[in-house]
Amino acid sequence: MNSDLVANSAVGIIANPASGQDIRRLISAASGCSISEKTNIVRRLCLGMRVPGVEKVYLIPDHSGIAGSLLRIRDQGSAALGENWPEIALIDMPVEEKAIDTLRAVNLMVKAGVRLIVVLGGDGTHRLVASGCADIPLVALSTGTNNTFPHFQEATVAGIAAGLVATGAVAVSDATRRNKVLRVEIDERCCDLALVDLCLTDDIWIGSRAVWKAERVREIFVPFARPDAIGWSAVAGYVRHISRESSDGLHLVLCPPGQGLLTLCAPIAPGLILPVGIAEIHTLKPLDVISLKNLTGTVSLDGEREFTLRQCTSLNIWLDLNGPLTVDVPHVLNLAAERGFLYCASTESTKMPFER
Repeated sequence: MNSDLVANSAVGIIANPASGQDIRRLISAASGCSISEKTNIVRRLCLGMRVPGVEKVYLIPDHSGIAGSLLRIRDQGSAALGENWPEIALIDMPVEEKAIDTLRAVNLMVKAGVRLIVVLGGDGTHRLVASGCADIPLVALSTGTNNTFPHFQEATVAGIAAGLVATGAVAVSDATRRNKVLRVEIDERCCDLALVDLCLTDDIWIGSRAVWKAERVREIFVPFARPDAIGWSAVAGYVRHISRESSDGLHLVLCPPGQGLLTLCAPIAPGLILPVGIAEIHTLKPLDVISLKNLTGTVSLDGEREFTLRQCTSLNIWLDLNGPLTVDVPHVLNLAAERGFLYCASTESTKMPFER
């Protein structure tokens, strides 16, 4: 293993303390992920990443207790259990406990030269990271309310896989896949993206952000559609299965239940199953722009209202195949096992082969 690669193997971790805390927790049966559990997840990630040789991990200096708790756990674990930790570096940035924290942290991690970013959150958190990470690979871990883009994955295993990619033991080209996204442009001035779904609603204000009233949603756009998803993408998945690997997306025009082409009962949030009427079904092709004029209402991205359209004259939406790279954790570990990276060279040694 090239020692220069290992020496430069810094990783960023975005652990959103607010993920899984939106209004859908009050109107559905969603489970929670506490600050202490998120801290433990980051701990397991760090211990896993250190095995392949990750030297440094960057964290947001949040006010919620994740960073401070992690530093205390690190000191206790190192002293009492002999745990081998990477260096923990807190990013020098203001913390406002808003979405800007994630955007600012990703920008600073990119400038610091991290090789990979691990994200703990739901679809909304991953959207923010994807908007600023360029081609830095993401390990997407689910800790939010609606979790269609990220995966449920044991953090220790994800940490080992992340470390294998960050140190270069498994090449980025072998470890990752490119994701589709939806791009949106409002009046040729404001651009953003959605990883999972883009909805046009009748709401005239942002409010609590989360979109959970089916009668308010007019249209749904998705880059992929799975019937085992949760949220508005589940509606599309019940209409037609579109894989993440295909080059198509889907556009649905909604109507009241009992009208239109068909009516579905879909899980809009965990435990919240609502009837949704489908009036029109259209296939999205890459870079074919859907242009809409003189709209009112809001645009929601990955389940949260982001823009009002009170003064909007034009809205352009298109499918882009050139979205963020995500690490396929099982595939990375399969490759590492085949190449002998997951066992020690001898029974006397506790070092992995690529640490030598």
